[in-house]
Amino acid sequence: MDMKKFIVFLAAAIAGIGVLSGCDEVKINEKRLPETARTFIQKNFPHTTILNAEKEREDGVKQYNVRLADGTEIEFDARGNWESIECEFSILPEAALLPTISGYITENYPGSKAYKIDKKYGGYEVGITAPSGSPQPGSDIELMFNAFGEFVRESR
Repeated sequence: MDMKKFIVFLAAAIAGIGVLSGCDEVKINEKRLPETARTFIQKNFPHTTILNAEKEREDGVKQYNVRLADGTEIEFDARGNWESIECEFSILPEAALLPTISGYITENYPGSKAYKIDKKYGGYEVGITAPSGSPQPGSDIELMFNAFGEFVRESR
C-alpha cells in the first residue's frame, strides 16, 4: 500500500512540474527587449519610461510584457512586434492604428478616442471611449476590424 501511494505521489509531482514549466515569467532589463520593441516604445511613448519588462514563455511561445510609467501595458511577440496595447490613463498613439481604422473612428465616433488595441487572428479589436453625446457616455465600445483595417462590427 505504501509503495502504491508513493508512486501516485511521484506521478502527481512530475505532472505538476510539467504544468509549471509550461509557463515561465522572468523579469528582464529593458535592454534585453528586442530592438523592434524598444524602438516602438521610444517612438510612440517618448514621454514615459519602462517600469518593468518580463519575458514569458508559455507552451514554448516566447513573448514580452512591458509596463510603462504612465500605466500603459504592451505585449510583444518574440521578434518585438506589438500584439496588444492598453493605455490605462491615456489614449493610443496614432501610429498604433492603421490609417483606415483611425479614419473610421474619427468619422463614425466623433470625440471618441482609442485606448486599447489587440491583434487578433485575421484583424484587430480596438477599444474606444463612447462619445460624450452617446446614450451611454463613459462606457466603452469595442470595434472589430479585419486585417486591412476595414470595419466589421461593434459591441458595447
